[in-house]
Amino acid sequence: MTLTPHQRTVLNYIGEFQRKRGYSPSLADLALAFGVSSKNAVAKVVNVLVREGQLEKDPKGRIKIMEMSDKDEGMAQPMMLPLFGPISAGFAAPVEEQAEEMISLDTYLIGDRSSTFLLRVKGDSMIDAGIFEGDVIVVNRKKTPKLNDIVVGVLDGEFTLKRLKRDKGKYYLQAENPDYPDMYAMEELQVAGVMEGMIRKM
Repeated sequence: MTLTPHQRTVLNYIGEFQRKRGYSPSLADLALAFGVSSKNAVAKVVNVLVREGQLEKDPKGRIKIMEMSDKDEGMAQPMMLPLFGPISAGFAAPVEEQAEEMISLDTYLIGDRSSTFLLRVKGDSMIDAGIFEGDVIVVNRKKTPKLNDIVVGVLDGEFTLKRLKRDKGKYYLQAENPDYPDMYAMEELQVAGVMEGMIRKM
């Protein structure tokens, strides 16, 4: 059976709820989210999703997304970690011991998987921006670059990570290290993607 758009929306909401909080929504949560006054309305949708194998219920009636099938067992699963905070970066403050939510690093760092790729940094031209050799940057190839964005530039066919600048209407790439000169294209400057995040293994 093909799910209706509404059934698919409910299923997606349940999955996102689980990824963010680490547990499944109740019928009351679903009713509130979809603006219906009766839990019976969402219960009918949930029952259809259970019947179609998209959801399952535990002995207490709580719902969750079905585990991956055997054919998908080899695929990597998102790692859910507790998010605590905030933590003071100034004066000391009381510790917050209750996790705000459960998050997965992939959904936290990556908004659109289809347009995102990772690059490992080589060299020290961006150290004043806090980017060091060996760091892994998260790049969005579809995001429209703006002035001062850190971008993957294609300068006369060569790739480099620099900050996008403009002077007198002409775009150029600027390093974040005074030892490196500004880079102007002899023929063409393109942007292959905009940096959106960074991963560093300590």
